[in-house]
This record gives sequence, structure tokens and C-alpha cells, in this order.
Amino acid sequence: MRFKPKKADFVFIGLVIAVIVFVTLLPGPVPGDFAHRQVTSEKACMACHISGGARPLSSRHPKRPDCLRCHRQPTV
Repeated sequence: MRFKPKKADFVFIGLVIAVIVFVTLLPGPVPGDFAHRQVTSEKACMACHISGGARPLSSRHPKRPDCLRCHRQPTV
């Protein structure tokens, strides 16, 4: 007996791939180093991550003013 994939099988495989890609692109937490533990607002983030700052955001990063919406502070 030979397996013949159906349209539903391809849809399922496509959904699995889409979920894997989505999860890998999610932002991670804020690093746990001393400088980042002091951050309490988005304004503090932009002190370093603004264009021309110590660590500017990449061109692929969304230009949003709400950093802590996606990037969570590490739990101590």
C-alpha cells in the first residue's frame, strides 16, 4: 500500500511550517545584563538603540515606540 498525499496533507504541512517560522521570528526577552536591568521605559531603550546610538536598531526592526510590548524584562 502506497501513501498518496492529499490536498489536506499539504495544507497541514504548510501550516506547520508557517507556525515554526512565526515562532522563530518572535522577539526574545531583554538581555539580563546590568544595563538592561535598569531599563524601566521605552525612553530608556531609545537612549542606546536610536539611530546613531551605541547599539542602533537594525533596518529590519519595526519602528515602534513600545519596546516593552514585545521585549519582556527578565525575571530576577
